[in-house]
This record gives sequence, structure tokens and C-alpha cells, in this order.
Amino acid sequence: MNKMWARSGVLATVAIAVAALAAGPAQAARLGWRPTVLPLPAGADAAGHGYLTASNGRGEYTGSFIVGGKLQVVSWRGGKPVLRGVPDGFEWAMAEDENGAGTVVGTAIDYDTSAVRSFVLDAAGFHLRETPAGYKEAQTTAVNARGDVVGQVFDEDPARNGAIVWPADGSTPVIIPATHEYEIPLDIDDDGTVLFSSFKSGLVWKDGVYRELTAPGFQYTSGSAIRNGVVVGSASDGTVAGSRAMRWNSAGVPTVLPGGDGAYALNRAGLTFGTAPVPGSFRGKPVTWFDTTPTGDLRQPGSYSSYQASQVTDDGTFAGVASNGPLDEGGVPVVWRLMT
Repeated sequence: MNKMWARSGVLATVAIAVAALAAGPAQAARLGWRPTVLPLPAGADAAGHGYLTASNGRGEYTGSFIVGGKLQVVSWRGGKPVLRGVPDGFEWAMAEDENGAGTVVGTAIDYDTSAVRSFVLDAAGFHLRETPAGYKEAQTTAVNARGDVVGQVFDEDPARNGAIVWPADGSTPVIIPATHEYEIPLDIDDDGTVLFSSFKSGLVWKDGVYRELTAPGFQYTSGSAIRNGVVVGSASDGTVAGSRAMRWNSAGVPTVLPGGDGAYALNRAGLTFGTAPVPGSFRGKPVTWFDTTPTGDLRQPGSYSSYQASQVTDDGTFAGVASNGPLDEGGVPVVWRLMT
């Protein structure tokens, strides 16, 4: 997700964060990110009912929101919403990811035929991916900096489901047959490494070889995102209360992220987003780390009672949604920028 190395923005953010943390715990506790609710395009549902899911890492964002009764792709360029629409013949389009070149990937659905197709969206418009022969549909998950796209293919026989990588050079897609129970592709690193979830553990795959994410003392592990070989996710002893946010370095060595029960996104500099448990509630409190050090809070956007980030961009901002209802129904688009 956001694989472009926005060098100046990242270094500035890191410098501010490191300086604050070096000043001691009291100063670190005051570090925070200020929210901005982005404007929706004309005709959009006022409650949002969408998801801000992607960014080029240079201050531009993309997501999918209900506009005119359809879930359509919307991008923010120069702070203003640009309605990108849906592929011809489709009524539903979910943007999943975007790289530094502004290439957006996602999945589209035609309500009349129930057809499901993966798409790429660039300056020239939508481009539908061909579903590989022998499979009934393909869905898209993520894109890396060079333009490799990872997704999932489905067959009438679930035993034949697997992952797919569409190489950026247009060569033949690579099918990765599922060899673990409930194996699902989640992300792709810039070198082509694919991050998977499975029933018992997170997995990283490269050139046909799997490596399991392990965490001593925990029964289950799960990865959420991968950057430069670093994975963030969670580990659990099998109970809700026993879940911990985790970070695995490029050698696979795990570290518990203090105070968190899960980590869900990170950027190239190591800035990470996750949640901390709230007693008596299933809804976690948004928290952040730089590498393994807590760095501060995402402030509440106005009066919205629920809010969550879905990504950390390479220019050091967090992006997600806010709502006064359940977040599983989406919300309004929000960006959090570091308070300096």
C-alpha cells in the first residue's frame, strides 16, 4: 500500500517523532495527530458510507463511497474530491490500494450478473483484469511500488482457491495454490514477497517458499501489512484478552508493541497504526508506534463517536473513516496529520 518513498515527508515526520520521544515519556504522550474530514463529492451520502483505503503517499487519497446510490471510486487531488466512478457495466467498485505512481487497484461487481472482476485504475481510466482460465472470479488486495498486484482467485471447488500475482511487466500471472487452512493473501512487499493469513499463523511467501510468523508464548499469529520485510499484526494465546500487537523485523524476530492488541498498517519509515483494548468494549482505541515505541494518539474527529485508520501513508499521515454508527458500514473520509 503506498509504496512510494516520499523521502522528505517521511524524514521530517520521523525527525519530529524521534525528537519528541527523546525528550521523555511526558513529551511523547503529547504527540498526536490532528484529524481533517475530507469533503465528499456532490451526490454522496452525507453519512459517508464508504472507506478511505489508499494513498499515493504524497498527500493524495483514494477510497470508495456511495454516490448516486452506487459505491464509486473517489480520489482527493489538491484536497478536492474527484469522482472516478465505476468500470462500465458495473455498479459497485471497491478501491483497495494505491501506489506512489497513483495506480489504484480494486474489485468491481455487476449487480445484474453477479460478475466479479479485478480492476486497475490510472490516469487513462479503468482497466479490467482477465480472470485466469479455470477460475470463476478474482479479487484484488494490494499493489506494490513497481506495480505488481496481488489478489485471490476462486473456483467452484474451494480446494482450488488460491492467490494470484499480476506482475507489473504484464507477464503471465502467477497462481499460488493454497497449502494452508484458510490461507488468504493480504499484502505484497516491493520485492514481491506476499503476506498471507491462515488459520493458525501469518505467513510470508517469496519465490515459492513460505515462512511462518512465530511468537514464543503465543498460540496464534496474524500479519496485517508488510514493508521492507517488516510485518505488523498480532499474536494471541487463544483468548480475546490474550491478543497483543506485534512487529516482526525482516529476519522474522517478533516484538510486542506496547499497549496494543493489534497492529494493522505501517509505512516505510516504521510508523505503525493499531488499537489498544478498551475495558468492557469490543472497539479498540486507535494508537500509533514508531518502530516499537508508542508515539501518540489519533485525535477524535469532531463529534464522531467512532473512528479508525486503515493505512499509514509514506508522508507520515494516517487515513481512515469516522462515523456516528458502526464502522463496518463505513463513514466519512478522515486524514490525520502530525501536530507540530
